[in-house]
Amino acid sequence: MRLMWIQLALGLFQADLAVKQEIDNNADFDSEQSLLGGKVRIKKLRNYGMAGGRLKEHMPVIIKVSGLLTLGCVGLFLRTLWKQGHVLSKAGYALLSGGALSNLYDRCKNGYVVDYISFQTPWRYLNRLVFNLSDFFIAAGAILICLGQTDND
Repeated sequence: MRLMWIQLALGLFQADLAVKQEIDNNADFDSEQSLLGGKVRIKKLRNYGMAGGRLKEHMPVIIKVSGLLTLGCVGLFLRTLWKQGHVLSKAGYALLSGGALSNLYDRCKNGYVVDYISFQTPWRYLNRLVFNLSDFFIAAGAILICLGQTDND
């Protein structure tokens, strides 16, 4: 059963890398494409910093910090795998680890993370943010880990 959770994390890592590679290498995504009546937008963005492009001139520090955080998440994931039950926490750590590893891999290999999904919302600030699948995996994983704090069956 432990292997299933590890395979989930690695599968999410690979799926996200495949999507990011397709987006990054396809000129069709250089211009914005709208979906769902303009509520969802797809456009390639190379993020040379952290969320929102912050600290882009400090990539070596970003890589070190995100590497340490990712290592911590993977360590907690492996520790949780040895516990009985804790299904929500295991799923959460699989999502979180797969997403974090994918973004870290991008930063180390390319010097940037490929982001490509944005949303049209009533809030101007949110409209400027651009995400990738890993970001959603990380967010969903964090939520599941929080929900799983009382999960022990």
